[in-house]
Amino acid sequence: MSNLYNDTTNALLNAVDIQKTIESNNLNRIKRVHSGTANADTLEDLITDVVSFLENLTEQLKENEDETN
Repeated sequence: MSNLYNDTTNALLNAVDIQKTIESNNLNRIKRVHSGTANADTLEDLITDVVSFLENLTEQLKENEDETN
């Protein structure tokens, strides 16, 4: 597997660890601050988006790797 795939997989595992840490410390409802103002997004929303993106990217990289082998 490529370094990009390994790096992306590592980032995904780290993001999942962050997600679990946020949940276990009841931080998931804290509002996001963007450009100095709070908005409707929470930490849970943000980390869920990051995890979803990394899962999709990891899957695409794996499929690309499988196609070239």
